[in-house]
Amino acid sequence: MTRTRLPDRRRNLIRDIAFAGQAFTVCVGYDDAGRPLEVFADGQKTGSAMAAFIDDACIVISIALQHGIAPAALARSLSTVPVWENGVKGEGPASPVGAILAALEPAPAMPWAAA
Repeated sequence: MTRTRLPDRRRNLIRDIAFAGQAFTVCVGYDDAGRPLEVFADGQKTGSAMAAFIDDACIVISIALQHGIAPAALARSLSTVPVWENGVKGEGPASPVGAILAALEPAPAMPWAAA
């Protein structure tokens, strides 16, 4: 698999997410077809071990995306925990990494995407 080169200028979407009571700002960079190819997250105190962990996780996620691995495939490989929403039991991410990946799926409507 070869790595997809990202254009110097690309569309992005910023989302606010939360995991275990901690707020994160996630920025996702997309190619012209609307595929996510990079992700950045912020929300931890700069210089903390957790901030370094989140930065490193985003780099690994971005490299995987650029090599053609779908966000859903990555997410399926991570741990989940039971969650209840509106009285219905489901599964949710067990770590901030899973929460960041969940911000990539489903992909938002991309007005710039090819039809």
